[in-house]
Amino acid sequence: MMCELPMAGVPADGAGLTATRKEAHMCKVLIVYATKSGCTKGVAGKIASTIAGPGVKVKLASASDSPDPTGYDAVLVGSGTRAGQWHESAREWVAANAATLKSKRVAFFTVGLVITKGAEKAAQVRGFTDTLIEQTGVKPLDIGVFAGWNEPERFSLPERIVMKIMHAPKGDRRDWVAIEQWARATLQTLAA
Repeated sequence: MMCELPMAGVPADGAGLTATRKEAHMCKVLIVYATKSGCTKGVAGKIASTIAGPGVKVKLASASDSPDPTGYDAVLVGSGTRAGQWHESAREWVAANAATLKSKRVAFFTVGLVITKGAEKAAQVRGFTDTLIEQTGVKPLDIGVFAGWNEPERFSLPERIVMKIMHAPKGDRRDWVAIEQWARATLQTLAA
């Protein structure tokens, strides 16, 4: 990145750093997400709150709002899945900004409930991200895959029927610890 992360040993509140030193280390990170039920927005928010702090300024934005990735040191992009692919707004945003993203340090994350059904399903969901990479040429430095939720009241009737046919487990299956660990490790990868 064009910036540096705070040095190891600096307290989380940045105490001991001069204002100039704090500004010199400020990294700007854009986190873009696409969601239909709100699940991926929650994951993106957890990633944002995990990495934001001294030396890291984070902007969280919906892909449907068409945020401009110019001016950011790193960009994380994530989407929930429907019918074996990322949401259309995320796919379109990555494609529209591919030239800029190719010059940035980028990570992708995908959220899908079927991940809870084992390694084979997790690999399948990971494959949805590979399709996007092939289509856009944007090569992320890291890719996260996370379980989502089955909160029937947040889905349309056809989606609820599909979830029932799939025997999708009900409830919120997001693993907040795994999301936080990935966010911290990915920030270090993007800063390397």
